Amino acid sequence: MVTNKMPIVHAGRTGYRLHWGKQKMDSAVTIKASDTGTSLPRVLRPDLSGLLLPESSPHRRDMPLPAARRDEKYIANFDTRTLVYDAVQDAERISLFCPRLLNLWPLLRDGLRLDGAPVRVRRHRFLRFERLDLPKGAIGSLTVEIDGQVLSLDVHPAASDLFAGLDAMIAMVKDTPAQWIVDWAHYHTFAHGVQGLVLLDNGSDAGLMDETVARLTAETTLTRVVVVSAPFPYGGKAGGRFIAPAKYLQVAMLNLMRARFLGQARGILSVDVDEFVKPLPRGDAQQSVFDLARASRFGCVTFLGAWAFAQDTTGPQLQRDHTHTDPDRPCAIPKWCMVPGGWADRFPLAVHRPAGPLLALTRSKQTEYWHFSATNTGWKNSRFKTGAKGSSDTVLVDALQSNLLNIVQ
Repeated sequence: MVTNKMPIVHAGRTGYRLHWGKQKMDSAVTIKASDTGTSLPRVLRPDLSGLLLPESSPHRRDMPLPAARRDEKYIANFDTRTLVYDAVQDAERISLFCPRLLNLWPLLRDGLRLDGAPVRVRRHRFLRFERLDLPKGAIGSLTVEIDGQVLSLDVHPAASDLFAGLDAMIAMVKDTPAQWIVDWAHYHTFAHGVQGLVLLDNGSDAGLMDETVARLTAETTLTRVVVVSAPFPYGGKAGGRFIAPAKYLQVAMLNLMRARFLGQARGILSVDVDEFVKPLPRGDAQQSVFDLARASRFGCVTFLGAWAFAQDTTGPQLQRDHTHTDPDRPCAIPKWCMVPGGWADRFPLAVHRPAGPLLALTRSKQTEYWHFSATNTGWKNSRFKTGAKGSSDTVLVDALQSNLLNIVQ
C-alpha cells in the first residue's frame, strides 16, 4: 500500500470528471475492462440530480398521517421538499426517480420542460417511489418551472458497464464507523466473492466518509466501489395500518441504482452493515449466495436471519465481537440476492420484499444471515443491552475467523 493522490470520480452529465484528494490507494486505481479495453475507475463518488423545492416556496408535500397523530420525530424525518432524486438517461429514454409525489405531482408535471418546452411523461407509481419516463428518444436539457422560478435538473448517463459481470453489494449508511464497513465488505469478498459495492451515504460526516472510501480502497480487494451521497430525509414509520408509507428514500435508491449502475451486474446482494450472510458449506454445488440466486428458477433468493450477540456490553460493538446466538431468537426479516435480467428483476426492488408477486417462491433455506445486535450507532438502544444471551456459536466464530482480517485464530 502507498499513500498517494487518488482520483475520486464524479459522474457528470457529459461523462466523468476527476477531482483529486489525498488518500491511500493500492497500485491499481483503474481496472481494464476486458471487453472494451477502456479504463474504468475503481472508486467513484457520483452526483445525484437532487431537485428540491426552494425553502421560499409555499409548496410542500402533504404528510399522509393526520396532524393529530404526528409526533416530532415523524415531522422531522418526513421529506416535504424533494421532487426528484435523480434523472438517468439510458439507451432509450430519460427517467426521473422521485419520492412519492402525492400532492406535488401536478406541480412537477406542469413545470417540467425539455429544452424550454413542456414535455409529457409517463408516470409509474409504486408504494414508496415514482418513476417518470420521458418519451423514447427525447434528449435535451431538463428544467422545472415553479411559480416563475426555473430550476435546472441535471441528467446523468446510465453507467451499467461499471459493474458488468461483477457480483455486487448495496447498502445505505449514515455516520457508520469505517471499521464496520470495511469488515462488512471484507467478510463478503471472502465468504461470497463480492467484487463490487454501491454504498449509499445518507448524510454522513464528510471526514468519516472520506476515511471510509480511503480504507475500502486500501484494505479490500473490491474491483469497483461507488459511493453515492444521498443526504435526503430518510422518513419514518407510517404511523398506523392503512396509512401511506412515510419512508421513500431507501427503496427509491435501490431502484435508481439498478437503473443507473447495476443493470449489467452478475448479481446484486442487499444486506446491511450489521448483517453477514452465512457462508455456504464447502463442497456444495453453489459456493456463494450469488450462486444460489443464479441457480434459482426466478433469479432471486430471499433468506431469513439469526440474531447474534456480543457478551458483557452496553454499547456499540464490532461485528467480530458477536460470538453467541440463540435459536429461540430468530430474525424473521428477509434479505435478498438477485440476478439482473432474471424473472424477479422485472419487478420493483424493496428493502425486504423484492421480486413482486414472485416473493413467496424465492425463499431459500440453504443460507441465512447473522444480524449483529450491538453493531449499531444508537438508532435502537435496546440492542446494546445484550447481557449474556444465547450460547457460543462455533459456526459463527469460525466464519468470522476465516473471513475477517486481524482475528486471532
